[in-house]
Amino acid sequence: MSLKLCYWDVRAMGEIPRYLLRYSGQVWEDDRLAMADFGKWQAEKFTLGLDLPNLPYLIDGDIKVTQSVAVIRYLGRKFGLVPGDDEKDIVKCEMIEQEAVDLRSAFQKLCLDKEGFEEKKPAYLDGMEKKLEILDKYIGDGPFVLGEKLTYVDFMLYEFVSQIRKMAPERVDTAVNIGKLLKAVEDLPQLKDHFNSELYKTGPIHPPFAAFTGLE
Repeated sequence: MSLKLCYWDVRAMGEIPRYLLRYSGQVWEDDRLAMADFGKWQAEKFTLGLDLPNLPYLIDGDIKVTQSVAVIRYLGRKFGLVPGDDEKDIVKCEMIEQEAVDLRSAFQKLCLDKEGFEEKKPAYLDGMEKKLEILDKYIGDGPFVLGEKLTYVDFMLYEFVSQIRKMAPERVDTAVNIGKLLKAVEDLPQLKDHFNSELYKTGPIHPPFAAFTGLE
């Protein structure tokens, strides 16, 4: 099989390329590593021909990609899920892409802080809700970031906001336009059956040593 994605068996940064690959309808290998495979990965990571060995990695024939956003962008181009030539659309997608990464980074930092989780959670949620309010206004009526046009950025925003929603649904649901986007992604014909199947895993989001794993 020439198209292979490898990542830990958690959502974290791996679920977005999985969405893109499922959306494409192409045949691909979903290689998931258990936390117990950490030693095996450390032993093998420099034997795979990856220029910058890391997880996730994507192998598409003779093309090998690492770094999560690079993998997502590559699949977005491959499957035609890019903004096009309009500079305003490109800028909007790039800005929201990075805003989504920032949302994910802050959420992960909180969830991995086992000692400070409960103390820092209220302030995090207040700040997160304010960020979502600004982002919600910028996105507009949608249903996607570029209106009716679907791009890889919609999958990024969907996944990272969905992860946060699993911890604080009442905070996320105040963002009405983002809520429309989440539903629009879940209703995509290419993914709807997956979201409703036993194959779709709502958790874990983070590894078992996190304060919030997504299995709570």
